[in-house]
Amino acid sequence: MASEIGIVVSALLELGEEPVVSLDQDVERARIMRALYAAERDGLLEEHPWNFATRRASLARLAQAPAFGFANAFALPGDCLTVLDLEPAGAAWRVESGRLLADVAAAAVRYVRRVTDANAMPPTFRAALAARLAAKAARKLTGSSAEKERLEKLAADRLRTAKGRDAQGAGELPAPRADGLVKVRA
Repeated sequence: MASEIGIVVSALLELGEEPVVSLDQDVERARIMRALYAAERDGLLEEHPWNFATRRASLARLAQAPAFGFANAFALPGDCLTVLDLEPAGAAWRVESGRLLADVAAAAVRYVRRVTDANAMPPTFRAALAARLAAKAARKLTGSSAEKERLEKLAADRLRTAKGRDAQGAGELPAPRADGLVKVRA
C-alpha cells in the first residue's frame, strides 16, 4: 500500500540517507521532507492535467457578483488546484481569489484537484514526486551540488515517464467544436 511516508522514504534512499518512519520524527531529514512534501506534491499536480487528478464539478454561483468585468462569480471546489476547462465552452472566464468569474448564469469546470492519498497516485507519479523531493533536499542533506544536479535530471526523466504513461490513458482527443472554430475566425 502506497503512502506519503513511502514516497518520502524513496526520496531519502535516492539521496543515500537513512529512511524515517514518520515525518514527525525530530531529525533533520524528516523536518526537511515535512517542509517540502505538500508544496512539491501540489506543484507537481499543477504542472500537468493528470488523469488521476482531474475531476468535473458544477459550481455554485455566489451571491456577490464581481465589481466589474464579469457578470457572476462561482465558488471553486476546495480541492481545486487549477481549472482546465469551463462549460459552457467559449465563455470568457478568469480565476481570482479562489473564485471563478464568468459571464454565464451556470458553470461547470474540469479541474486538477489536490490528491493527498498516495494510493490514488500512479506509481510513475509517486516516483516522479520522490525524485523531485530528493532533488529539492539534496544540497541541504548532502552538501553536494553535483548530487543536486544528478537528482534534478532524474526528476525530469521520471516526470517525462509519468506524463507519457498518463497520456496513454487519456483516450481520443475530441474533434474541435464547430462553434469554437467560428469564434476564432470572427
